[in-house]
Amino acid sequence: MDKKNYVFTYGTLRDDERNHYLLKDAILVARQAWTTGELYDTGLGSPAMKQSSRGRVYGDLYLVSDEELQKLDKLEGFHPGGKQNLFERMQQFVSHDSGEKLAYVYVISEKKESMLKTKIKQGDWKLYKFEKE
Repeated sequence: MDKKNYVFTYGTLRDDERNHYLLKDAILVARQAWTTGELYDTGLGSPAMKQSSRGRVYGDLYLVSDEELQKLDKLEGFHPGGKQNLFERMQQFVSHDSGEKLAYVYVISEKKESMLKTKIKQGDWKLYKFEKE
């Protein structure tokens, strides 16, 4: 049986976003979740989270299978042990309205931080997009 993994989504994997279809079979744990970090607009139609103890990033928390996690890794340009990863997959605590879970979070690789263009001060991609429209 497939192991289940908690994953925090903050950008194009969220509900009503273009890559959400990858989570069609995943279990939504919390639509209102947050973790520490800094969120940036890449200017490429997607955000990137930078690891930081300052700031808060808002998103959704899902429970996914190992197979679904592999699909997310591919989307995020993450390969375990890879030297050219776009994102790194790490675990950190994610809070939600019912408590806290240790979850996987995709953060921009230090080598790719030049992609970070505009800091999203409120830490919420959907709110940022809404305010821009």
